[in-house]
Amino acid sequence: MAPSTPVINADTALVLKHLVQFNASSQLPIKLCGSHSFTIWKDQIAMLLHGQDLYGYLDGTKLSPPETVTTNGLVTTNPEYKDWFSQDKLIQNAFMASVDATLASTVASATNSKDAWEQIHTSFVIKSQTRIFSLRHHLSRVSKDTKSIAEYMRDICSL
Repeated sequence: MAPSTPVINADTALVLKHLVQFNASSQLPIKLCGSHSFTIWKDQIAMLLHGQDLYGYLDGTKLSPPETVTTNGLVTTNPEYKDWFSQDKLIQNAFMASVDATLASTVASATNSKDAWEQIHTSFVIKSQTRIFSLRHHLSRVSKDTKSIAEYMRDICSL
């Protein structure tokens, strides 16, 4: 996480700009490589962003402020938008670093982190649910019969 950096705004008042940067290799060790890793990858992203109080970028509660503001008839770039945009791109970059190269274009082409999150979620949630049903079905068919406990547990773990 980057330290707060003081920035002087147009009114010369001190404003603290606080952007959270991510280290994907240490904070997001589980890469999204396919439907088998989606659930744990999604949970890891959610935990990290909740921990940094940034989950609103994904669920839509941290909305983009207007790009410009008008003060005394003068239209200028909104500093709140610049901060929001910068933080959003840092989140999107963390996503890109935590997905397989085959999925990176999906993240890169998204307009913002929420869009990237929704595209990935839509792509994998159905596959994950299908895998869950399949696992439940296979687990319900495993029986001990004459196997030793060790063999029985090995069969369960192999699923």
